[in-house]
Amino acid sequence: MLTLGGVLALALGGVVAVTTADAATSPTLVAAAGYSVLGGAAVTCIGPTTTTGAVGVSPGSSITVVPPCSFGGGTHINDSGLGGAIAAQADATAAFTTLTNEPCTVLFTVPVNLASLSPLGPGVYCDASSFSLTGTLTLTTGPGVWIFKTVSTLITASGSSVTGGDPCNIWWRVGSNATLGSTTSFEGTIIAQGASTNALVTGATLNGRVLALTLGTVTLDNNYIHGPTCETTGGGTPPTTAPGGTPPTTAPGSTTTTAPGSTTTTVPGRTTTRTPVVVARFTG
Repeated sequence: MLTLGGVLALALGGVVAVTTADAATSPTLVAAAGYSVLGGAAVTCIGPTTTTGAVGVSPGSSITVVPPCSFGGGTHINDSGLGGAIAAQADATAAFTTLTNEPCTVLFTVPVNLASLSPLGPGVYCDASSFSLTGTLTLTTGPGVWIFKTVSTLITASGSSVTGGDPCNIWWRVGSNATLGSTTSFEGTIIAQGASTNALVTGATLNGRVLALTLGTVTLDNNYIHGPTCETTGGGTPPTTAPGGTPPTTAPGSTTTTAPGSTTTTVPGRTTTRTPVVVARFTG
């Protein structure tokens, strides 16, 4: 586990300071809990992808599907009402703010490869630059909340993984965009606020959700997004079913208008204990 001594040993690598903070808590996603994928401007599925939850977009109006893409919770295109994409976007934004306001227990000032921190206990880990993952990030077993906050990007290399912890209590607050490299196996809920594309590259899997805020887009390619599946000791926000979803259209060459000004296009022919480790207010 990353300990006080371990963090001090990393100090020259850009750790600001060390102290103990109150235990973090997971935000409540409310309407967004029923979504596996939420885009702000658009969602595009370019290769066979399966999600157990809904796929939605708001305030944008574009969900483009290249079959076979299967969305277990159906699709929501800037729709209102209980479980609609408008409410989900508002609740995802609120969760992002909650995560932003969590005091950091560790604040890095340089980019960090998260694999170097394994094994890592519960806490709020912040980076004033970016997080990357090349290899495996191992989280400790047992109860707790892990929050990772970065001003800039979250990018994983091909074949990387996150193991351990409780996927319902693992949160990634990303200041710009997230990219999960090919065949990455990832855990937790990603909430990204950047205007660029959040991508799950070919073969990446996610035990959790990816939620892009108002300007962000999400691209899927041969992915499996499920859960998150909670540990029995965990809490967090388990998946729910977003009511009123519209099942995805897969008829070759069809364009279905779901709401005024919005379309779904199908393209044919493409088959809480804390590790004492910097209390700092994170504003990125």
